[in-house]
Amino acid sequence: MKKITLSLAAAMLFITSANAGSVGGFGGATEFTQILNNGELAAQTAKQLQQYATQLQQYYVQYQEWYRKIQGLKMMAANIGQLPENMKQDFLNMALKMKKQMERGQAITFTAANLNQRFNQIFKGYEHFLDKNSASAQSFQEAYKNMYQSTRDTALNSLKALGIQEKDLQNDQAFMSKLRVAMNTAQGTEAAIAVANQLSYHQTQAIQKLQKTVMTQANLQAQFIAEQNQEKQMAAAAQEAFAPKPKVNRSDDESPIRYLK
Repeated sequence: MKKITLSLAAAMLFITSANAGSVGGFGGATEFTQILNNGELAAQTAKQLQQYATQLQQYYVQYQEWYRKIQGLKMMAANIGQLPENMKQDFLNMALKMKKQMERGQAITFTAANLNQRFNQIFKGYEHFLDKNSASAQSFQEAYKNMYQSTRDTALNSLKALGIQEKDLQNDQAFMSKLRVAMNTAQGTEAAIAVANQLSYHQTQAIQKLQKTVMTQANLQAQFIAEQNQEKQMAAAAQEAFAPKPKVNRSDDESPIRYLK
């Protein structure tokens, strides 16, 4: 799986023309240019989007669980100051899991945008279909870009309070080290819990929005393909109905005049 981190370089990929390669989380998807027909492309795209939607639902449930746990730690820290060492370690492990899941969500955002862009490039008439349904391929691109940027900005702005910078997110050990140092004091512990609380709340909302956008994209693409198939079937049926009937060549022995002799 490609490592997608909260970096400006990755975010800029939304602005450039993307070439869809190996899709994160699915064992390396086939290059779009290697797909032999549009039907296979449509089926692959639909499958990936459905898998993404399922993953995002799981992420949403997990973020809700983390948010509830953080509320409990927040109350405990407010009452006793420092957390017991075992609970501090549990919090650090949870924070690392949240970081990794945030990166996976960013990877899905990135790849869903690529799928949308490539689908629009390959299927002629799709943009017109979206216009009829009060949408556009560009609106999806903008939505994904904004969600990606919002998650990145929220994370970086929140983590500044703990002395954690963008470069620290590139390495799990550096991230954990900075977070552990921040939690050496009661004030730092409360700040770390407050940051985790903010990020878990934001991600609960962001993941839900991302899942809705992915499902909308999947449904519109499925409707488009269904309409295209129906139009092709109707055209083929009409052509067959009005096609001239083939003439039957009969031999002299089969001529009906023979039976009149």
